[in-house]
Amino acid sequence: MKFSKRTPPVVRLLICTALLITLMGQVVLAAPAGEKVPAITILSSLPEANMVNYEMSQEAVEELRKLGVEATAQPTDFAVLLDIIYGEASDYDAYTIGWSGRIERLDPDMFIHSINHSDNALPGGNNTNRYRNPEFDALADAQRREMDINKRREIVFEAQKMLAEDVPHVTLYSRATIQTYNKDKFTDVLNLPGEGVFNEWTPFQVKPLTEDKILKVASNVNIDDMNPLSSKSVYGWRNLRLIYDKLVRLSPETQPQPWAAESWDVVADDVVDVVLRSGMTFHDGKPVTVEDVKFSYELFINEKNEYFGSFLSPIKSIEITDENTVRFNLKEPYAPFITNTLAQIPILPKHVWEGIENPTTYPNLEAIGSGPFKVEHFRTGEELAVSRFEDYFQQPLIDGYIFQIFAAPEGVLTALELGTVDMVSYDLVPAHTNLIKENAGGKYSHLELTEAPDIGFFYLGFNIDRAPFNNKAFRIAFAHIVDYDLAIDVHLDGYGARGGGGLVIVEANEFWHNPEVPVYDKYDPDRAKEILEEAGFTWDSAGNLYMPAE
Repeated sequence: MKFSKRTPPVVRLLICTALLITLMGQVVLAAPAGEKVPAITILSSLPEANMVNYEMSQEAVEELRKLGVEATAQPTDFAVLLDIIYGEASDYDAYTIGWSGRIERLDPDMFIHSINHSDNALPGGNNTNRYRNPEFDALADAQRREMDINKRREIVFEAQKMLAEDVPHVTLYSRATIQTYNKDKFTDVLNLPGEGVFNEWTPFQVKPLTEDKILKVASNVNIDDMNPLSSKSVYGWRNLRLIYDKLVRLSPETQPQPWAAESWDVVADDVVDVVLRSGMTFHDGKPVTVEDVKFSYELFINEKNEYFGSFLSPIKSIEITDENTVRFNLKEPYAPFITNTLAQIPILPKHVWEGIENPTTYPNLEAIGSGPFKVEHFRTGEELAVSRFEDYFQQPLIDGYIFQIFAAPEGVLTALELGTVDMVSYDLVPAHTNLIKENAGGKYSHLELTEAPDIGFFYLGFNIDRAPFNNKAFRIAFAHIVDYDLAIDVHLDGYGARGGGGLVIVEANEFWHNPEVPVYDKYDPDRAKEILEEAGFTWDSAGNLYMPAE
């Protein structure tokens, strides 16, 4: 700065002092306030297992780097991913995965309580985001106790609002359930919303059109486990629920149907009597008794099975009141007890499991249940073959099925073309959907495309026990760097619905979805920076992002 010769020395001194103070202030403001934001690793799907999750993880990493955060995407085998996020070590930052829209999940308890309540934020629990909020817990508990469905709906709506404000995860998208089957070999195939064409009613509805009555089902993901006490994925349970029986099954119209239970009686809001169907046997010929029912539920409870823990926690005690009746005494009223607890816990043979020292780690490769199918062989990574259980009280219309594992969707498409598989057990990738449509009069003329809405969703989860995800503002900012349109319009080619920060009950679940929830569902990286600045995050001269001062 130059001064005029006429400028008095005192004025010059004052101006220079003021300038120096201003510059010092700017330096102080520019200095990072807290610790540098830790590097983030996003555990993503393998591209051959879920290309959309893989691509969205790559996109998220690029956006994080633009914000000044060191980030990498680590493609991970699905079974390994489950072991990590459910494991004791909780050694992860973020991950992509999905919750399937199984029919029993039309009831909101799974998405409200099981995956978000603090009680389930322990290793093995479904709250793998480690989200803890006492106010939310009160809502999650209250909706379970409320027996009036409309009052319960109001509580569920309020719980959704709180999740949208806290953003414990970012829902990336919901995928349309587009699946296919060989219409020359089978008819009356139902694409059940949230389930697809291979669902627990398929064996009782699908009609073979040829002498080949063995249904061949293709999967592009391995069966993670044959042990009901440790299986944690839809891929395992699609098979386990056909090998093992449940007291109740939900109809395609979502109505509870007596199954292994002949009937039930809600004696009081906290007492339910279940009458076991008579004459049932296990695959080894031993009778199914009320002792097996009591043993099974108590085994899941005593082994602290976290996957179903949320649905078992309301049970206070189980007692046998006569040779055919089991009484469930609840700690308090639990609105979805019939549709959730009775419809999900498998009946295990007591004579097999009571002598097993470590039941949760038992391989159970020859799984003996009382369901409509019995195991012929299981070769992990290859196939599961089952045959019809001739002593079952309701006979399937097929003789059995083979659940085949493929390394990639391309192999499944080739098998569909050649007719070596009859249907898929997963949603087709958009490119394959379009190929089948375009060649409907040619090499894929024998394939029928079906579509159904899905109440499930795929999401990017956070480990809220770790920085920076323990900072709510960072999670909200993260929701603004996700390009939801890219997921839907490009990666899914329009076959799906957009997500949003904290979205947990999607629009397809019409009755329970709160349309007024203000989820963060717009890609706006500039707003993300503003949110971080407002929360006290700073950047150094190299552009690295720093946490707010503590």
